[in-house]
Amino acid sequence: MTTINEAFRMFLDEQEASLKPDVFLDFEDAILLYEEFLEFSAEDSFSEEDRELYNARQEHENKSYCDIFGPEHLTPSGIKDFLDNYVVEVGGGKKFVGTAARILAKFFEWVQEKGFIDEKAFEVNSEVLRRYKKRF
Repeated sequence: MTTINEAFRMFLDEQEASLKPDVFLDFEDAILLYEEFLEFSAEDSFSEEDRELYNARQEHENKSYCDIFGPEHLTPSGIKDFLDNYVVEVGGGKKFVGTAARILAKFFEWVQEKGFIDEKAFEVNSEVLRRYKKRF
């Protein structure tokens, strides 16, 4: 299984090779901000099983959320919370929301192509992101 952090690093490595440096910095900023958000808010949406796994791995292996779970744990509600609240408050304001939405859309397309999430998860997450890309 590929973890969220592993997927983020692979995605950024591929993007760095093909993007201009200033564009890549936006990609890196958005992904790092999303990672920070996930670590900060992940426990809010745990199932009982996920909570047990998280607590055990964090306690015994000092693992973070993004080092335990895979991209299939990235949900539309988490994306909304990230874009509606966290990006605006912590990530530089409303202007960055559209940029972050476009970058996350590329990330979800990439993880779907790599087989890290299924088609249904990709479609649901993409639908949420499309609304943000249109608004900003």
